[in-house]
Amino acid sequence: QGAKGPVAGQGVKMVADPDNAGTKIQAGRLAIRTVVAKALGVIASDNRLAEYFPTLLAEVGAGNTTGLAHLLNSFTDFVQQAVSGQPGVYKGTSMKKVHNHATFERFGSSTSPTSDNNDFDVFVGDVAQAATSLSVPSSVIGQLGTLLYTTEDDVSQKGM
Repeated sequence: QGAKGPVAGQGVKMVADPDNAGTKIQAGRLAIRTVVAKALGVIASDNRLAEYFPTLLAEVGAGNTTGLAHLLNSFTDFVQQAVSGQPGVYKGTSMKKVHNHATFERFGSSTSPTSDNNDFDVFVGDVAQAATSLSVPSSVIGQLGTLLYTTEDDVSQKGM
């Protein structure tokens, strides 16, 4: 399922994929996907960030999870590439383009086209909350936060 390549910590150990019967997945990728899936749920329920996801929230509210599945896979690829150091895992749109309504209409709206640093702090906090709820060690959560903050300038674009 998803990208190939080693993930730091778990390497290439293959395990049963609980979301796709009969399919194997790297244990490290499964761990990342589990945190990302939980984080997407926390983010989706955070009213402070809802203005940036109106299309996705409307789709999910109508029972269409195609966009959510794509986001889950893309975000998982992004984190896997970042933690493994292996290039080519994340093949999605650049962070700058995907977090600007002018270049990616699924993000934000005409009245809220880009996010700011405060929004980014809320996002990272939501990811940390999700990871904490899954008993991810605080040292790993800190590393994940550090990793996410490397994208802050591209994701937080208000005033640019």
